[in-house]
Amino acid sequence: MFKRLVDFSAYETIGIIVMVVFFLAFVAMLVRVLVLKKSHTEKMERLPLDDGTERDLPRTDKDNDDETKV
Repeated sequence: MFKRLVDFSAYETIGIIVMVVFFLAFVAMLVRVLVLKKSHTEKMERLPLDDGTERDLPRTDKDNDDETKV
């Protein structure tokens, strides 16, 4: 019974498994960030401040060009 308590051979395998899982999660997040579209990123960046009204939407150069033509 006490031999099983002091036997550390299983801890080596657990350490390797944990390291592989961490590495795979890190690589998955890196791939997700690299594949993410810029338009989606900009939409998410405005989300906390956007209440759905027109006045809160950021103006673009295209919007400014339309006003000068009128």
